[in-house]
Amino acid sequence: MLKKWLTEWKVSPELYKKLSFFALIGLSLIIVSGGAVRLTQSGLGCPTWPNCQGNQLVAQFSFHPMVEFTNRIVTIFLTVAVMIATAAAFFRKPFRRDLAWLSMGMVGGLLAQVVLGGITVLEKLAPPFVMAHFLLSLVCVLDAIILYYRASGSQDKPTRVVTKEVMWLGRIILGALTFVLVIGTAVTGSGPHSGSPLAKRLPFPLRDVAQLHADGVLFLIGLTLAMLFLLHQSNAPENVLKRGRALLWLMAIQGAIGYTQYFSNLPALLVEFHIAGAAILWIAVLWFNLTLFDRGEMDKGPSDDEPSEITSDTLSSFGS
Repeated sequence: MLKKWLTEWKVSPELYKKLSFFALIGLSLIIVSGGAVRLTQSGLGCPTWPNCQGNQLVAQFSFHPMVEFTNRIVTIFLTVAVMIATAAAFFRKPFRRDLAWLSMGMVGGLLAQVVLGGITVLEKLAPPFVMAHFLLSLVCVLDAIILYYRASGSQDKPTRVVTKEVMWLGRIILGALTFVLVIGTAVTGSGPHSGSPLAKRLPFPLRDVAQLHADGVLFLIGLTLAMLFLLHQSNAPENVLKRGRALLWLMAIQGAIGYTQYFSNLPALLVEFHIAGAAILWIAVLWFNLTLFDRGEMDKGPSDDEPSEITSDTLSSFGS
């Protein structure tokens, strides 16, 4: 029965695109829920791993344990979404090796997150581990958005729709944003929101680290303005121009939230908005860079009489 179901299961390109999108959303939401854990001082609400406390898997009905336990439940649902997308990659018709590898990358990222999350708890939320946990989440989102982008088009070689100067400036913007986000984690690691009263902080003056972070943001906005100028000068496609303008607005809003939270003594709610904004901006810059190339129309789905079983040819194609 199971073998028959497996051999008859067909995943159309359209369905797989949706599954990859759900995985992307899940990997993004876990960043926000993880931020909520830290900002409510619930990072050690479950002081052990994988159990919440002692031999107890489920948290006690009190605030901090329930916040941390809820975050772990979100992780479980995220894992299910990623595993479904990964399995579906092997049943997608037509099968594509690039999608299979990218989906396996999400699984690898999740496994690394589980291990790092456990170490972070056992190390009592030491800032370097918390920082690495956040940055690894961004890497997982990077994998997921590339998967979604590729699943939305054909496997043909993409065509660049802008000038080389715009393409390279887009990559420089991505690099600058990466720097800003890394410094942002150092700001958090030096600030008051440790995730637990027991957690140590980084030995950096908060004012100095925050200033470096702000300087990076201003540099990033300057690069984006230069890119918009190049887009207008080169008569870039209107959809690319719209995405470029959207990037500038997102950066301005994110910068405004950042300055407001700093000068209002870092209220937890504004910090959470800033974390969510960082995830959104990361996705937006990645998507902008990816869509500087046109991958054409999405692959056609299988016909009803097309065989759908995973054959040795499929597996050899995946490994080659």
